[in-house]
Amino acid sequence: MEGRQIISKYTHLFTVQNQGDTEYIVYNSRNNSFFKISEELYIVLQEYSKDPQYYIGLIRNDCLSSLQKAKIIVSEDEDDNFVRQSILKSNLDSYASSHLSLSIAPTSGCNFRCPYCYEENKPNVTMTDETIKNMISFINEHQSIKTMGITWYGGEPLIAFDTIKKILNEIKHNSHVKLTSQAIVTNGYNFNQEVINFFKDQNLGKIQITIDGPEEEHNKRRILQNGKGTFQKIISNLKVIVRELPDSHVQIRINIDKNNQDGFIILYKELKELFNSHIAIYPGYIRINNKFQTGITCDSVDQNEARLFYDKLEKDGNIKVNYCPQIIRQRGCVATCITGYVIGPSGEIYKCWNDMGYPEKIVGYVNQNKLTNPNLYNQYLIDGQWTADEECKKCFFLPICSAGCAWQRIRNKFHKGTYDYCSLYKGEGIDKYLELHYRKNYLLSNKKD
Repeated sequence: MEGRQIISKYTHLFTVQNQGDTEYIVYNSRNNSFFKISEELYIVLQEYSKDPQYYIGLIRNDCLSSLQKAKIIVSEDEDDNFVRQSILKSNLDSYASSHLSLSIAPTSGCNFRCPYCYEENKPNVTMTDETIKNMISFINEHQSIKTMGITWYGGEPLIAFDTIKKILNEIKHNSHVKLTSQAIVTNGYNFNQEVINFFKDQNLGKIQITIDGPEEEHNKRRILQNGKGTFQKIISNLKVIVRELPDSHVQIRINIDKNNQDGFIILYKELKELFNSHIAIYPGYIRINNKFQTGITCDSVDQNEARLFYDKLEKDGNIKVNYCPQIIRQRGCVATCITGYVIGPSGEIYKCWNDMGYPEKIVGYVNQNKLTNPNLYNQYLIDGQWTADEECKKCFFLPICSAGCAWQRIRNKFHKGTYDYCSLYKGEGIDKYLELHYRKNYLLSNKKD
């Protein structure tokens, strides 16, 4: 390796106490790997940046070769080249034109009356046959598209189940694209036998259902329009879903706010006892936007509270929620993809489902061959990307970060927003975050009786 050698900015040093001994650890986020090193080498790496030419001479050749191979010590331009490669990869993903990603809300209506829902006081609209035909025409206008993925959203999509069936029938018989994947975000109440039977042949890859804690807590929050509870019906439906749709990945999002964190642990254990490994369970932090959509309200869970909650789960010892770092292969979402759209029940088009129901956030319509709000559309594609954020380009977390929320980036940049979309463990929490990961995946796996 030629030229000046530096410590990669994707390297972090920390120590761990293990059975009374201090272990010296170096972590590299580019390859998501830990290396246990000697105290002497730990000190050298800590001091390295003060005089690289001097300190590199203190490292044995075989050890130096290992550090270079692990991207801990790199050439001066190596990190910058990695950022360029990551930017290129993100741009290629965002501007690829062969795959269409649609989030479709067949209705804005819902059978629930949840206190925190964005649909409150908004009109109940269900997609008409004419709008469906216009949407098919919109799909066919994307002539370079070969494949398509759909996420069913709402409202509650399953109260418009007949509309979903019509849309899929139209896609099958009147569009040129191949539907390769489907997902649904649902409250689960109407996921009955008829729905299950239909989706057995529909390549439904992911089902996300939200529960708000144990039965008593859930039935105070996720209630029907008539005020009745919904917990038992959802659990009953889940049992059939798991049994009869074994190829669908079922995710249970348990909503967390300031007042129900203990309920997550109780419900997690109940669900694991019922379903074992057939479902994935994760906490979903309720973050309610203020009326200006520039930040979250005081009732919401902020980053620090979320970090403390994860610490509580770790101390419990029986909760398996995966928040360990992982290499990110693809960043972004529908909002930052040139062939990604959210389609509302009136045929209106958005770039993000956070915008649904807000007329000023509409970027077009399926029956019009033009953008009605090109400025917002362009903001999502350009400014919503991590590639437009200098802090992201310099960040240690970049290789293991999904790059935050495009909607929040837009609100921060153009509307004086104060959203924090960085990693929960960025800053002071990084040592604890990496130590938890190291203990869980390395110390425990290498533990000897």
